[in-house]
Amino acid sequence: MSKRRSFSLPATLLHFDLRPCLLCLWLAIAGLGSPALGRAEPMAAGEPGPPNIVFILIDDMGWMDLGVQGSTFYETPNIDALASRGMRFTQAYANAPVCSPSRASLMTGRTPVRAGFTGHITPLGFHRFPNHGRIIPPQDYTFLRDREVTLPEALKPAGYVSASIGKWHLGSQSHWPDRVGFDLNVGGYTQGMPPSYFFPYKTTALQWNPSIPTLPGGREGEYLTDRLTDEALAFIEEHRDRRFFLYLSHYTVHTPLEAPEALIEKYRDKQKRDPSQINPAYAAMVETADRSVGRIVRKLDQLGLSGNTAIIFFSDNGGLSSVTRNQPLRLGKTFLYEGGIRVPLIVHWPGNTVPGSVSDVPVMGADLYPTLVEMAGEAARPGEDLDGKSLAPLLRGETRWERRDLFWYYPHYAPVTRQPGAAIRSGDFKLIRHYDPPGIELYDLARDIGEQRDLSGEMPGKARQLQERLETWLQADGLILHRLNPAYDPQWRAKTPSPNEPWNKVMEPSGK
Repeated sequence: MSKRRSFSLPATLLHFDLRPCLLCLWLAIAGLGSPALGRAEPMAAGEPGPPNIVFILIDDMGWMDLGVQGSTFYETPNIDALASRGMRFTQAYANAPVCSPSRASLMTGRTPVRAGFTGHITPLGFHRFPNHGRIIPPQDYTFLRDREVTLPEALKPAGYVSASIGKWHLGSQSHWPDRVGFDLNVGGYTQGMPPSYFFPYKTTALQWNPSIPTLPGGREGEYLTDRLTDEALAFIEEHRDRRFFLYLSHYTVHTPLEAPEALIEKYRDKQKRDPSQINPAYAAMVETADRSVGRIVRKLDQLGLSGNTAIIFFSDNGGLSSVTRNQPLRLGKTFLYEGGIRVPLIVHWPGNTVPGSVSDVPVMGADLYPTLVEMAGEAARPGEDLDGKSLAPLLRGETRWERRDLFWYYPHYAPVTRQPGAAIRSGDFKLIRHYDPPGIELYDLARDIGEQRDLSGEMPGKARQLQERLETWLQADGLILHRLNPAYDPQWRAKTPSPNEPWNKVMEPSGK
């Protein structure tokens, strides 16, 4: 995809003899010279160079949902094994407490507010434009603008063939993956949850989401997580001799809560021994995600690609607190508390990451874009003015890393939560500014990871300092921000029922 940019040659180059360059151009056009930029060419066996990249994104997986993170209920041996191969980040954050803006950051390397994509795509629309709330949320774009150089576009000049398999949720059809740089799109479309996890992936319950239009075929009894993994394995197999970028974006563990019945029954039995756990169907879905990771790793091993394939494992936001336990973190998805934004992150970069290493440096999802671009080498062409910072020095075990403030801006009335706000983390301190009702909270995460003791009254100077930094960041040129609502009704919450969305309800689990 072309981007609206202009380039000019330095004046000194205009005096050079251009005939050799014209010859090279003719040879390239004739197919006799170097391959054109963006074309994925076969690699010689054992050829050194940038790695293949497999980016596995799980939807709504909580920070505590992995065995390696401390869970004794969920079973994730394959993800735990991946952590033993690479680096696990204990303080990794999504750029938003909901999916679409978080994913926009992954694809652009920019924060949601600078990407112009601050709220998630929803058919209900309430959280974007409430009638009588204190603020009017920004009318953001809800798609990736042409000005953004997406991650597959950045990698294409380095010779990567790319596939987006699974959830997209970053725009309508003209902005689906194959329209913004990916060579292949399987299963990605406008909506952010599947109508069903079982073939034929259809439902009559949701008029706005009756089927997955980009997932043809299938067989009776087929399970969506398995099917997407099958598609990913086929892509790896087909491009085993080329440099590839696989974005495997699972719908699981997002609602509807559906999994094979035998797996749900397994966790029902476990729940009898540990009644503090919330939902056996959710646990079963976690296991299906883990099995997918195991299948991907085994395929890479079988094809001899493991030594030159980087694997990234991440979640787009925190776990939904009505279906999983995020403790010791506070609350979950849609909140700017730790439970809504702190997520699992594992990176395995052969030859660079020390196996089994752990980093406690605070990092964000937007950092993964420049990280993958650096992995791809000098031929990659990233977008300009990125917010993310490459994690390569951390992955290599280097000590040169300048810590920075982290920012969040979520000025939307998410269903049930209905608490628009912004936040900043500076060192161990985190300040949350609420817009409706207005207020601030200050926490010392080093001593209070559960955000139980608000220090804003005890440390007014620190609260004021962080609030000023947050406002300075938000007042940067060109940002689309919220505004005060002239029709504000102080009693609007009491008068307006909380809207329902499928992912906010503890749905009756099902299995087949």
